[in-house]
Amino acid sequence: MKLLQIRLLVKDFKKSAMFYRDLLEFPVSWYEEDMEYALFNNGETKIELVSRKLMADLIGEGNKPLEADSQSRFLLQFEVEDVDKAYHRFRQKDIEFVNEPHDRQEWQARVAHFRDPDNNLIEIYKML
Repeated sequence: MKLLQIRLLVKDFKKSAMFYRDLLEFPVSWYEEDMEYALFNNGETKIELVSRKLMADLIGEGNKPLEADSQSRFLLQFEVEDVDKAYHRFRQKDIEFVNEPHDRQEWQARVAHFRDPDNNLIEIYKML
């Protein structure tokens, strides 16, 4: 697996986007204010911003309070050759997943999510 991006799950998308874009001057690869998504191409490993609420909804945890201890603050995204094969390989090692492999058409990607022992969110990812 190759570390592709670090996704910061932010409370205030506009404020965070302004910080990384305008103050740190990170180059913007993709910016969708309505979707609350930004991608900064600042090297081989990129930084993404996504609202906590959006990410919680996407992985099926939208019913948890945003300030709950279980609410994710960031996500490590790893690119894999085949999301389904990686999912099955990890499941055989008793890794529990938050969700099964699925297509995210708006991202043009196939993804699945699981957590590490400290409850940090990890995504395996492959462009469609």
